[in-house]
Amino acid sequence: MRNYKQRLFFASVLIVAALALGGWYLQRQNYGLEPLEIVLIQKAVDDTDFWTCIYEGGQMAADELGVKLTVMGPKQESDSQLQHEMILKAIEQKPDAIALTPSSFEETIPYAEQIEAAGITLVLMDSTMEKEMGESLIATDNYEAGYKMGSFMKQFVNEDTVIGVVGHVKGTSTATERESGFRAGLRGEQAKIAEVVFCDSSSDKAYELTCGLLEDYPDMNLIVGLNEYSAVGAARAVKDMGRSKSCHMAGFDSSIEEIRLLEEGVFDAIVIQKPFNMGYLGIETAVRAARGDEVEPYVDSGSELITKENMYTEENQKLLFPFFGKSTEGL
Repeated sequence: MRNYKQRLFFASVLIVAALALGGWYLQRQNYGLEPLEIVLIQKAVDDTDFWTCIYEGGQMAADELGVKLTVMGPKQESDSQLQHEMILKAIEQKPDAIALTPSSFEETIPYAEQIEAAGITLVLMDSTMEKEMGESLIATDNYEAGYKMGSFMKQFVNEDTVIGVVGHVKGTSTATERESGFRAGLRGEQAKIAEVVFCDSSSDKAYELTCGLLEDYPDMNLIVGLNEYSAVGAARAVKDMGRSKSCHMAGFDSSIEEIRLLEEGVFDAIVIQKPFNMGYLGIETAVRAARGDEVEPYVDSGSELITKENMYTEENQKLLFPFFGKSTEGL
């Protein structure tokens, strides 16, 4: 009888231990203790504040969730071919999820299709594609951001206004949506846009194109740049040609140079995205989707219009001067 009780006791202990081990394993699977591998493929990995902030936000999310994050991206946004090669390389690594900022509205589609065909969770960030894909999109509402710019700049429009638009990469969803929003924000004054040029996300090219616009349209007195590269290049040209006092300007994003140009009065306004939010939410969403959790199909990471008058508020200072805890050097 005593042996029977001992055997029953030890059997009970084994059952409890097995249940505890099973619960521990499920907890690891469900609550993120089992490390996942996530690859973030950006349009670019460079020293601009925008792409650095996306990486920083993504890395913070990865650290908090205990996942391994690998970041890839070409040196230039316009190098879509290299980004596509990186997508194929990432697929070979068989990560649990890929967070992708597609470089082309159309040409990136077959590469994104290969991600899904390989059974890898796909989450899009920053930009859309012509085909609806991925578990979720985390991005700025670029139409709304462009509308904010157009609505603000409309106050400077009169019967003699001539407008130039310096875009970044032609055909990308961000360029198309921001331009459409800007036009809508002008509310009936779109006909005053003399020309739209694209700098392929090169500040030097934006500079040259803006010089050309000012030479071709001597009366041009309002110019906007639709991302950091185009805005900075255009502002340098306007300043160097001595047109700062006669030409109203607006830009996108918030590099140190843009902030200085806003303080100087070269820019009347800049539209700030929230790339740190975008990076954090993008990786967080990729992790949740990879674990089978339900995720929102679209998350707006937000934007703000900053002027010289409101740039010193505490909240806007946080947006203008984000803290970088890590470096993208060597990626």
